Amino acid sequence: MTRVRPVVRAGWALVWRPLVVGAAVGIVVWALGMKPSSAAVVALAAATLAAVLQRVDATAEPRPARRYHDASDGARGEVLELAWTMVGRDGRAGERALRRLRDAGARRVARHGLDLRDPEQADALKDLLGTRAHATLTRRSHPLPSVSDLVHTLGVLERLGATRTRPATPDPDPEPRSTR
Repeated sequence: MTRVRPVVRAGWALVWRPLVVGAAVGIVVWALGMKPSSAAVVALAAATLAAVLQRVDATAEPRPARRYHDASDGARGEVLELAWTMVGRDGRAGERALRRLRDAGARRVARHGLDLRDPEQADALKDLLGTRAHATLTRRSHPLPSVSDLVHTLGVLERLGATRTRPATPDPDPEPRSTR
């Protein structure tokens, strides 16, 4: 019997407030003219609300500390992320991969004394990179280039080298592919 008494006390501590609230609300709405069955439903709703509010903790949950990931250039995760972003929703090159290719292309042609953003150097850039690679690197509107255009441009930039003594050899397919 001594083990039962603490359990009954703990149960009563949880139940007495909702019972009192439900009974009080039920009596008030019945006294105001509500049918006894409707007053019982309102009393049950009030008791349920009181039970829920009794269990709600007012203190805010602590937020977990944010993890900051320092990825070094060329790390495994970065290569994996770049591979996943190469293809966009419509089968064309993804914007993030194209942005990274433009950054790499700008650095590579800058080593040869040219600037991708300068429209006056467009002819020299076409001679250095080829028409297809130049169109891929300078396209700023939709539709985005295809993945094969991206791969072709990446190959041209790899073959370009760091100095002007080793010019890029154009692929047999120098023209940009159709946008259809």
